[in-house]
Amino acid sequence: MRFRQHQGAAQTRTLQLMLWFGVLVVALTLAINLLLALLYKALVPVSIGFPNLFFETNTAVVLLFVVGGAIVETQRLRAGGGERVAHWLGAVEVTDPDDALERRLLNVVDEMAIASAQPVPRVFVMRREDAINAFVAGWGADDIALTVTRGALERLNRAELQGLVAHEFGHIKEDDLPLSMRMLALVWGLSLIHGYGQSLMRPNHEGQVNPLTWLVGLVLTAAGWMGWLAGRILQAAISRQREFLADASAIQFTRTRDGLGNVLRKIWHDQKLLAGRMQHPAAEMVAAMLMHEPGQTHLLACHPRLSERIRRVCGTVLPPLPARLLREDVSEPRRPRLASLPEGALAADAAVAWGGSVSPGPSGGAQHDLIQAHSEGWQARAHADRESLARLQRLQGPTEQRLLLLALMMDAGNASERRWWEVRCQALTHGARILEDVQSLLPQHRMPEFERVTAQLASAPIEARRQVVQDARELLRADGRISPRDRLWWLTLRHRLNGQPGGAPLILPVTHHHADIATLPDADRSHVSALSSYLARFIPMPERADGVHPASQVWYDQVMQRCGEDTAASLMPTPPDADGLVHALSAVQELSWVLRAILVKAWVEEAFNHSPQGLLSDDSADALRMCACLLDTPLPPMLEAHYRATR
Repeated sequence: MRFRQHQGAAQTRTLQLMLWFGVLVVALTLAINLLLALLYKALVPVSIGFPNLFFETNTAVVLLFVVGGAIVETQRLRAGGGERVAHWLGAVEVTDPDDALERRLLNVVDEMAIASAQPVPRVFVMRREDAINAFVAGWGADDIALTVTRGALERLNRAELQGLVAHEFGHIKEDDLPLSMRMLALVWGLSLIHGYGQSLMRPNHEGQVNPLTWLVGLVLTAAGWMGWLAGRILQAAISRQREFLADASAIQFTRTRDGLGNVLRKIWHDQKLLAGRMQHPAAEMVAAMLMHEPGQTHLLACHPRLSERIRRVCGTVLPPLPARLLREDVSEPRRPRLASLPEGALAADAAVAWGGSVSPGPSGGAQHDLIQAHSEGWQARAHADRESLARLQRLQGPTEQRLLLLALMMDAGNASERRWWEVRCQALTHGARILEDVQSLLPQHRMPEFERVTAQLASAPIEARRQVVQDARELLRADGRISPRDRLWWLTLRHRLNGQPGGAPLILPVTHHHADIATLPDADRSHVSALSSYLARFIPMPERADGVHPASQVWYDQVMQRCGEDTAASLMPTPPDADGLVHALSAVQELSWVLRAILVKAWVEEAFNHSPQGLLSDDSADALRMCACLLDTPLPPMLEAHYRATR
């Protein structure tokens, strides 16, 4: 099912790309016909009408160059794959280099392949580029090429290089490469005339320029300028939002924000000094593939603003960071490259799923040994997860689905809840099997399965839905108490089944509209404060016997600072009781959908910022996902990436 969803998303993105291309080709054709018509009238003002087939010829020539060029380049890219793009930019493949910086790059690539559960790409270096940049190209696992500039090797430390490489692996994991290759071919077709004109204007190897050739190049460059502009628009329309998800994936793979955050800060510093420009003429053609595209206005930029990316990664906009040459001696071990990782990739996924402390770093060999040691156990667990998920999704009976839902909400370590559940499932012969299958699921699969089952039960009769809500309440208080997290589970269940007593909808009409959460009125800010203080009992860390965890206290302070509150002059209020929670939640649900989305995004970003090693726990991720559900907002990319880690 996930494969079909992934395939459907890829087809949708391809259709969107082709639609944009078609619109731009039509606009380009009309613009060129209009320009030539005006030019003809200016040169021959006494003429009546236009020559025969004037517009038809213009249109045919434009389509020949644009569409024909795109088709030809697509075939070339199909044959050459990512290697062709790397060689196009003058990159050289590195396999077993003597240079310590390049050996470090190979080791980091192998480590990120293990951490991201992706195939190991071929590695290329652009040795004449001093800028900090990188890109990944290819159609599939067999022809992926990861290319890094020499400037990145010389001016990024190992942790930062991991962040840079992990970002590119994020594009591989999100299956961005086929779309990027198709877009490259279409942009090449749109920019064909402009690019050829520029090549004629460039000096030869001896620095000489032929005046006649230069003049012809100037004419072609001017004639193809609108095609170049159309190519820039196409890249800007398709590429921007994919960078945020790749950044979030990089944090998941490296388990730290600092590496990628410092890379972006160093690139920003280079941009301010105009030192981050790529020198190769073809760099502009692959702008959408680069880690960051230098020198473009925001209107035509293929990437989001660096300040916005830094804010999302680091939680705040940190200042630019000078990117000086490394003065330290780099001593990198020479290790054999990993040709393929069917077992190691699964094992790396296991390290993430189990919440282990295995992370890529200088001790890459030790990490690889540890991964291999766990490989067989992880394969068994991954297989059990797939088998269990398949069996659970075949359950269709109302009793089966109700018991499945309760098993997903149950704390397996709570003996009282387990005994209550076992009594409930006595009438079902395979009830014990349902519980076993639920406990075999990976943590990242439990919440999506909960949402799937509740979506099916939402169409059941009102009596059946009310019974599910009542059973869930009894289950959660089987031990005589309902924890703060249990109450959030129950509210989410009631919201998804729309089973609030009395039939009143939980989501109230929108009554307030503001530009940002920092401008909320005091009354609304107090409701946000009450709800956030309740969540601080388990986000990002569970509360202790002596009260809220210090990390959760800081999380609350940072969230409320975003809401315009001076937390230095006020203390976190006492978390509300059940009635106070429902009252605060109802008030926050009255905010506009934009403000609710901004608030959820603030919760998620600050949770990442104050979680150990910047990695969100499964319990915190589930709680934030339930909050997004209760407020009817989409998942922020950083939170969505948490649930994609095991797909």
